Amino acid sequence: MKWWKKGIVCFLACLAMMGFSSAAMAAYDPTPKILSKLQGQWYDQEGNVVLDFQGNTVNGCEIVGVYRPAGGGTDFSCIIRIVEAEGYRDMPVICESMYPASYHSHIILNGDNHDPSKGTLLMRTTEPQYYESVGGIGIDMTEDAVRAKYGSPDRMEQKGASTVWTYQKLGLELTMYKQRVQIIKIYQYGDRHFDRTGFNCANLPYEFQSAYGFNTAPKPGQYGAYGIGHGEYLWFNDYPNSITLCTYWN
Repeated sequence: MKWWKKGIVCFLACLAMMGFSSAAMAAYDPTPKILSKLQGQWYDQEGNVVLDFQGNTVNGCEIVGVYRPAGGGTDFSCIIRIVEAEGYRDMPVICESMYPASYHSHIILNGDNHDPSKGTLLMRTTEPQYYESVGGIGIDMTEDAVRAKYGSPDRMEQKGASTVWTYQKLGLELTMYKQRVQIIKIYQYGDRHFDRTGFNCANLPYEFQSAYGFNTAPKPGQYGAYGIGHGEYLWFNDYPNSITLCTYWN
């Protein structure tokens, strides 16, 4: 075959492939996959049902579609378009830890990836659930519940959209986000420990490995998370000075 004929064949083949790819992209609709992760009721801090996803509806309104998905897997954002009596309405949502075994699945309604201070945090349960805790404090506990247990912190420091509460005498540091506990850190100089095991910074890495079922013993000072279940992780990057409990795995 002459070179120009080969060129025509290749060109036509490329066009066919591009047409197939475009058709496939146009046919892909993220709506069913995303809605399957959002099913059920979602509560605000006062225990009110703010969003109720049932099939292809939310709060009784038909969902037209899901647009502008970003991220993927268990953490993503999108816009949900619904039909109300007045017409169409778009609901921006940021979704975190969206898998069945997680105690810390969140929807941030009207959230903004560029401005973390915006939006209302919603959870699957009226009361926070947590696998591990420190002195009765677990991730997602409200600020009011923390004050009821420990009173006001010795120091409060604003860091972006979060506020760090420090209970100096206890060696306890709590990072609050949208009026809930986001990160728990215990220090070597304090008397706090993890409630499930009674461990603190005085315990050795192999003890944590045995108690929590880690594949390897934590390496002091090494960056990396160790999963303990239900979307919670321990960090030993500052061990033995401190140990951190949070929902972040990277």
